[in-house]
Amino acid sequence: MTAVDWNAVFEAEARRRKVRPQPAWGSGVRLDPVVARSVRRFHPLPDEDRRLVDRLLATAGPPGKSDVMSQLISDVLALGYYRALRDGTRDPLTTEVAARVLAGLERRLGQHVDRLRRWKIAATARWRARAILETGGVIVGHGRALRRLGVPWLAFVTDAWARFERALAEARKEPPLRPGPRVRARPRGLV
Repeated sequence: MTAVDWNAVFEAEARRRKVRPQPAWGSGVRLDPVVARSVRRFHPLPDEDRRLVDRLLATAGPPGKSDVMSQLISDVLALGYYRALRDGTRDPLTTEVAARVLAGLERRLGQHVDRLRRWKIAATARWRARAILETGGVIVGHGRALRRLGVPWLAFVTDAWARFERALAEARKEPPLRPGPRVRARPRGLV
């Protein structure tokens, strides 16, 4: 596993986004009103704003444990939500937009895992409890929309918890040692 240059990843995505055609906005959207209200309340920061804030925080030094873990929890829940939106709607425009948001969230999740690993931040019982509470908040606030998208609350909870635990397990893995210059056991000329 090699270190990932997250700035390069996000800059490459920005370049790709400039040449990628826009969704077919003129085709209209057939979206259940309950789901539409839920989407309005559950949107992440736009990538450009998020990237600026991330860059500012990275320049200032390592973020606090609470910042990284909070972002991880939020993005894990958003991944489940936008996956449900992508897979559960019949409207092609909604499916395309949700897929784009989902791709951005997956990139950010990798960045959060990398930060947790690099700064050796581990999840405590308090963070697991917070993840459970925030998951409950999503179920209370967006449960009807999730059901309309074909995702029962129990499926959403178990999927979010499994994704959270996988991210934490990935963060605990030590990056492999990079081979450095070869060092001789004995200096040349000595027996």
